[in-house]
Amino acid sequence: MKITTAYMGEVEINPSQIIKFEHGLPGFEDEKEFIQLPLSEASAYQVLQSVNTSGLAFIITSPYAIFAEYSFEMDKSVIQALDIKNDNEVAVFVIVSLKDTLENSTVNMKAPIVLNIENNLAKQIILEEDYAIRHQLAVEKKEV
Repeated sequence: MKITTAYMGEVEINPSQIIKFEHGLPGFEDEKEFIQLPLSEASAYQVLQSVNTSGLAFIITSPYAIFAEYSFEMDKSVIQALDIKNDNEVAVFVIVSLKDTLENSTVNMKAPIVLNIENNLAKQIILEEDYAIRHQLAVEKKEV
């Protein structure tokens, strides 16, 4: 199946890899099907591309790559909605807000995307925990 993407032009995707958001994403409730595409082979960032709207794509990354101690309690309703049976089925991503420079860019640590990698069901949740909506990428940058 071919789709047109926001960043990569036309790409071939495997329909079995489509991620389904039962209620869409907040602000994009009608957008229920996305595909995860790598930005490059070695990149920690991916593109969460709408299958139906070529101009709708989000840059996502693992919150643990930014803040290793990131953790939260998942509500039982989310576990049921995504049919999660064990922790090994779960992948967590945060949306990156790209600014003029990477140092000025932020990630939304308050509303992660939880994905069941076994059935491709996903949901963006809003956490009770005290995380920032605009957590700066540069804050966690380690000295080399």
